[in-house]
Amino acid sequence: MKIHTRTLLILGVTVFVLIFGMNVLAQYFILSSHAEIEQGTALTDVRRVLDQIEHEQSGLANSARDWAVWDGSYQYIQDRQDTFYRSTIEPVSSYESLGINGLFYYDASGNQVIGTWYDLQNKTDAKVPPDLLVFFMNNHHLFLNGTGSGRSGFVLLTQGPVMVSLQSILPSSGTGPGNGTLIMVRSFDRSRVAALQNMSCQPVRLTVLTGTDAQTDPILSKISDKDRAEQGTILKNDTTITGYSLIRDINNEPILLLEVDSPRLLYQQAMNALTFLIFGFIIIGIIYVIVTEFLLRRYIVTPLLGLDASMKEIGRSCNLSKRLSVSGDDEVASLRQSLNTMLGELQDKEAELAKKRDQLAEANRQANLYLDIYLDVLTYEIRNSTLSIHGYADLIRSSGGENERMFAERIIETIHRETEVIQTIETISRIFKNPPAQEPVDLDSVIRSAIKLYPGTSIQYEPTGISVLADPMISAVFDNTIANSIKFGGQDVQIAISCRDAGDDTIECLITDTGPGIPDAQKPGVFDRFMQGSEKRSSYGLGLHIAKMLIEAYGGRIRADDRVAGEPGKGAAIRFTLKKA
Repeated sequence: MKIHTRTLLILGVTVFVLIFGMNVLAQYFILSSHAEIEQGTALTDVRRVLDQIEHEQSGLANSARDWAVWDGSYQYIQDRQDTFYRSTIEPVSSYESLGINGLFYYDASGNQVIGTWYDLQNKTDAKVPPDLLVFFMNNHHLFLNGTGSGRSGFVLLTQGPVMVSLQSILPSSGTGPGNGTLIMVRSFDRSRVAALQNMSCQPVRLTVLTGTDAQTDPILSKISDKDRAEQGTILKNDTTITGYSLIRDINNEPILLLEVDSPRLLYQQAMNALTFLIFGFIIIGIIYVIVTEFLLRRYIVTPLLGLDASMKEIGRSCNLSKRLSVSGDDEVASLRQSLNTMLGELQDKEAELAKKRDQLAEANRQANLYLDIYLDVLTYEIRNSTLSIHGYADLIRSSGGENERMFAERIIETIHRETEVIQTIETISRIFKNPPAQEPVDLDSVIRSAIKLYPGTSIQYEPTGISVLADPMISAVFDNTIANSIKFGGQDVQIAISCRDAGDDTIECLITDTGPGIPDAQKPGVFDRFMQGSEKRSSYGLGLHIAKMLIEAYGGRIRADDRVAGEPGKGAAIRFTLKKA
């Protein structure tokens, strides 16, 4: 990737990350602060509705207290005269003026003296709800009988919640023993909820916790755990936040859920401001990238492109005498001046190197000439000398005594080893002078020929019919490797040869033996010259080195391994690859 493209990519990613980071920070600080204000506003709306409910409950308690602390009510419990009933309790105006549905008198023993019910909506007398009477019957502990300052709260009936207020019946002086308990009841039906909604100017809902609506209310699922909060908020959608509060009955048991919907005006304003900021950041980022791209191209990219084109032209022409034009005093101009200096030094070094290269080539030619003459003369003279010695040794062996024959055998054996050395040196010299050609060679015939040279050795091989790119000298690889295995493993060593198709147009050959193996420390250098598993230099260690030279000349690779993986002492393995014909 070019510097220009990489720089633009880095700039684009940086601007994107900055915009994304600023967006996250803006959302965190702006929206979180507005969310806190929203929640506070929603809870304030809930408390305002609760205050209205408490105000209404307080008004009911005041009305009940006015009727309870009255000589007429006190006397009525004692004599139960119909006059008080007809003049005070029975008239419809009493219920409508007080806004109540029920009026109950209980004596000091908790027995009902009278209980009435009036339907404010239909303007008719009605039957007292039975479950309300059952509630009073099962909650005598709520009756005051002259003690306490009164009790008010909600009671949940089958037809819905009602607001009740219990007050002790006392004489107008407010002292003396209580004569019983007066209870005023006001139904908290839809009309009362609608009145609350009109007063608060916001949607208000009352949900019975045990009703069917409670099963689908999302707020109830939020506060259904044991540690539920009495009050809280929940986001209904992007335009509405709902504040809620639990309402408890007169026995302090939760029976109702009050929900007040508040508009999310602050959230909408914050989202508008955030959208404006994001678009502003994007526009600023685009302008920044455009300006940076212009400056980058004007002062960096274009000069570097010109420098690159000039250097490529010098490279194509291979003319180190050319120089770069220099203008200005910036870093690119300084780089051009440095490159001109380097070109001058390279020109001088090239001339010097060309001179030394010619000298070295001449010295190498003369050295090779002398070496060829020396090797030819040396091998010729040594070969003639060994032939003469071999002839005299044969005469001694055929005509001498037992001791003479023994010494003659040793001389002949030494001559054979020296002859092998001469042949090895000639092979190495021939490889250096004339690199092996690559033509199709039948591996089966090469391997069978190598095996015939060792008739007394156990060598296993399964013909494969594979041909490789090599020349007749490939036989030296198998010959030297087999000879090396016999040398270290003895005549009883077992040798196995296999060849297989390794893919990628290569053939892998494997030669294993049951000899002493090759230690791991010696494997990397086993193909080096004069390395034979000991610290002494010996010309007899050239066999594997010749094998390596030939394999690499054919374009393959060779390495030493274990016949059994991980156990060097159980035999050696020589692996090499050749190109498939």
